[in-house]
Amino acid sequence: MTQRSSRQGRQAKYGLFVIGLLIIVGIVYLTVNSSEWSVYADSGSSTSANRGAVHIFASADNSQIEPYYQETLKQWQADGIQPGTGEVVIPASQFTAKSDDADVTTGSYEGKNNVLIWSNQRGWIEYEVEVSRAGLYEMKADYYPLKEQDGGSRQSVMLSARINGEYPFNESRSIVFEREYRDIQPARYDALGNQIRPQVEEVTGWKEKALTESNGAYSTPIQWYLKQGKNTIRLEILQQPIAFEKFTLQAPSTIASYDEVKQSYPASAKRDGTALTIEAEQYSVKNSTSIQNVYDRDPFTHPKSLDAITYNTLGGSRWMKGGQAVSWILDITEDGIYKLALRANQNTVKNMSIFRTVYIDGSIPYREMEHVQFPYDSDWQGMTIEDSEGEPYAFYLTKGQHTLTMEATYAPYMPIIIQMNHISHELRSILLELRMVTGNREDKYRVWNVDKDIPGLTERMESIREQFIYLQAEMKKINPRTDDVAQMLKNGAEDIKSILKKPNQIPYSQDRIAAVQESLESNRATLMNSPLQLDQIYVAPIDADLPSMTAGFWSKMGGMFQSLAYSFQDRTGFDAKSDDVLNVWMVWGRDYVDELQQLVNDRFTPETGIKVHINLIQNAQMLTLANASGMMPDVALGVPANVPFDMALRNAALNLSEMPGAEQFFSRYSPGMLQPLYYDGGYYGVPETVSFKVLFYRKDILQQLGVDIPKTWDDIYQILPTLLQNQYNFYMDSADYSPIMFQNDVEMYSQSGVSTGLDSPEAFKAYKMWTDFYNVQGIERVVQSFYNQFRRGDIPIGISDFNMYMQLLVAAPEIANDWAIAPVPGTSKPDGTFVRWSGGSNPSNAMLFKNASPEKQKQAWEFLQWYTSTETQTEFGLNLEQYHGESFRWNTSNVQAFANMPWKPDDLKIILEQWKWTKEIPQVPGGYMTDRELGFAWNRTVVDSENSRISLEKAIKEIKRELARKQQEFEIVGPNGEVLRSLNLPRINEPWKGVDQLVE
Repeated sequence: MTQRSSRQGRQAKYGLFVIGLLIIVGIVYLTVNSSEWSVYADSGSSTSANRGAVHIFASADNSQIEPYYQETLKQWQADGIQPGTGEVVIPASQFTAKSDDADVTTGSYEGKNNVLIWSNQRGWIEYEVEVSRAGLYEMKADYYPLKEQDGGSRQSVMLSARINGEYPFNESRSIVFEREYRDIQPARYDALGNQIRPQVEEVTGWKEKALTESNGAYSTPIQWYLKQGKNTIRLEILQQPIAFEKFTLQAPSTIASYDEVKQSYPASAKRDGTALTIEAEQYSVKNSTSIQNVYDRDPFTHPKSLDAITYNTLGGSRWMKGGQAVSWILDITEDGIYKLALRANQNTVKNMSIFRTVYIDGSIPYREMEHVQFPYDSDWQGMTIEDSEGEPYAFYLTKGQHTLTMEATYAPYMPIIIQMNHISHELRSILLELRMVTGNREDKYRVWNVDKDIPGLTERMESIREQFIYLQAEMKKINPRTDDVAQMLKNGAEDIKSILKKPNQIPYSQDRIAAVQESLESNRATLMNSPLQLDQIYVAPIDADLPSMTAGFWSKMGGMFQSLAYSFQDRTGFDAKSDDVLNVWMVWGRDYVDELQQLVNDRFTPETGIKVHINLIQNAQMLTLANASGMMPDVALGVPANVPFDMALRNAALNLSEMPGAEQFFSRYSPGMLQPLYYDGGYYGVPETVSFKVLFYRKDILQQLGVDIPKTWDDIYQILPTLLQNQYNFYMDSADYSPIMFQNDVEMYSQSGVSTGLDSPEAFKAYKMWTDFYNVQGIERVVQSFYNQFRRGDIPIGISDFNMYMQLLVAAPEIANDWAIAPVPGTSKPDGTFVRWSGGSNPSNAMLFKNASPEKQKQAWEFLQWYTSTETQTEFGLNLEQYHGESFRWNTSNVQAFANMPWKPDDLKIILEQWKWTKEIPQVPGGYMTDRELGFAWNRTVVDSENSRISLEKAIKEIKRELARKQQEFEIVGPNGEVLRSLNLPRINEPWKGVDQLVE
């Protein structure tokens, strides 16, 4: 009786389970079959490609992503919207509304009265404007980027613009107002005859410019649709302070064709004479400090420089970003009809053309100059700007000075880029659907019927394949020879074709589909780069002969042998035995070495009389080899955090704590950052850079989901279900356990340094919390690129570092107004305190060595104090960014100098707030085993589903064994495990107060 009742109970439970499962399947089925259809723009492919593709699990942020400007403009034109008429001038000071955090005043600035001065980098202002006719308008602005003494810096100003409460297109989220710069003359040279890269100065003044997209995707100003009557224009500042005098709305400008313009040229204009030659590196102005002159050793490059460095050409990879422009002054001696020719080198991406927009006196002379094509060539080439028939384009120039401007653009590739973006989004949607259907696990016993289980999937894949084929043909129209992008499109079509041969295996082909999608994304970025190197520009009468622009065979051979002979000369000054020169090794790139050497020559040596030579080394392992050979430097910069400790163990590093003034020197650094540099009572290095950890989040997506910014880990637990239900996720690097361990009071080693701290109750609790995020809470175990997924909106929130910040700042202008940062989630303690500890902060460090003579040690210490000072670090960082762009932002560990970099004020406040909670893992002999074994333990727990406690105990066992072995090697413990000496590791329990004076 009891057995039958038990069996009936089990049957009843099983029946309920089946009913529940059927209900869930029914809901999923209805969801699948009620999803929206999304149709791609007509691409000329077959019917199935134009039929559209069903999105079963549409991304929740689709409503937040506006179409590209080109798509919006095409739709406006298809709807019959006409250009606007008339002109409306809006005084900038007459705004109708502003946000509370916008610091705007009206007054006088640089010679103009009643202007709007926007002195901070926060908030928005609104204008109401009335137009008599609905239509498309261009918007001009008269502006002045505030000078450095008024709060500005060397960055361009960036704003976003909304019309009647909405962003009309994606590009309206980032509108740029450039500054202009010129090199400081005359040129300077070092003792070896090498040219020193010139510093730049800003060309200040009021400027007038039509609003354009920030990346140079279009060669003409952006048009805006305004309805008849009253319209609201909201401008929100994103970067840098600015002053505005007025805004002007006007009908879109039209550019005549070459045939139309040519008819206006005087018939009697001069057509022959001598060509005017302009050195490309001698430009008059540029709109970005990252546009640089470069050294070229081709024997035909002028001025010739086969030995010492001379910056004798312009551009290359230093002039490749869309929107970057350079101008030259043309001194024309007679009215006449001229042609333009250039000695150019365009050999970066094989078979890929790049484009430049050509302006004469600030205007595009005719339509054909909107995007002049520079085809690929493996070497320098002489190029005349000409039509498809080989006839040079003619320019009528009057006597006197004219301005020639060339601006990088990728406008001809923009339709392809847009379509590639749509395909990438569709592939992401398919991958998301497959992950949902398969439970993100591969079941080798599951037999799929894709047409039934995932209806429409094969049609969507076939549509993508056909679009790949179409885009490949479009690339061939621009580049007749197959380039890398066209080859990728061909390979992508073949890969999808191969996948479709076995449609029921598609659920197991996620890695192959993801590889296609990632390749598409990387090649889409390739189309946006336009590197061009120029040597000389020729302005010649239309009938005149041009000078020879390429080197012949014998000239090249002579230059090759001369360069070969020169390569055997010793020009490095790399001499570890020199008694009168301080020998510095730097594990950074050549640009960093050159900039520091110039600062040393300009500042340090004249002030101290100490000669310094900065040597570039490839990696810090050279120090180990140098120590074995007895050829150590006096100073090493850019070394990882483990190197000072390893050198101290081997009695090769100098104890900086014993140097005069050390206490004041180390007071500028967070004690938590110094922990890896500590050994046996002293510090053997100093942090050089910082890689702060912060929480990144997409404001637009979290607002749509109604999710608040998490402040604690408990908040993370609360928002994860909402994220997962909407096919989003939270990112946390699976290799970074420091926030969870530190915030749970885990000390990685005992204070004596001879045993691990992971065998404590706090450690077992923290380890389980760490692995449960992946096993229980559903965080993705492997994320190929948090940056890409964050930029696309797939993962709208996560913890990352300085590199992520710079990628978003430099390479994601389309979401510049949609992301922000916050401190790392913290933990509330039982005693009411709150902690935000996090690690991973000092990727590079500086150190000195014991092998040097006492005099050299004294000089090296003086150099290190100078190099790490606030003044030097500030100038070094600003110069790097000035010459090479934002991507070279110097993340100095000197907190005052860090604050002097051009950060957004709100971001700086958050970074500094998190800085005080920085704490690193101390170094101990054998400590490398801790990271290694914790990684193995994570894999066992998360991937192999091993019990968390058992897995951690295995790791502890291996860690203890290695610690004991290394401690015996360095005589810290005896052969029987007895402690011979304690490392006496410092404990950091309080946040650093050194940033308090910098936090508003």
